Amino acid sequence: MGDQDTSIKTTKDVRDRLKTLASERGTTMNELLAELVTRELTEEEKEHRAQQALEEVRQATGVTVSEDARARARTFLQNLGQEHHAA
Repeated sequence: MGDQDTSIKTTKDVRDRLKTLASERGTTMNELLAELVTRELTEEEKEHRAQQALEEVRQATGVTVSEDARARARTFLQNLGQEHHAA
């Protein structure tokens, strides 16, 4: 392993599935993991994107979205996500 490499403990089933998926895509397990983890945003990244979107709305429309409206939208999206995962 190189200086920046590390190991991750996982089950044999997960390792085997990762190996199969990487093989099917013509890539390595490391590259596949890197691709998968870059798809997901951290909470900090989500908040940053939300702030950017709100600023774009403000600049385009002159409307400043209230914290109450943001909270309602956040609740709506969380509920929508829960319904999606339950389906």
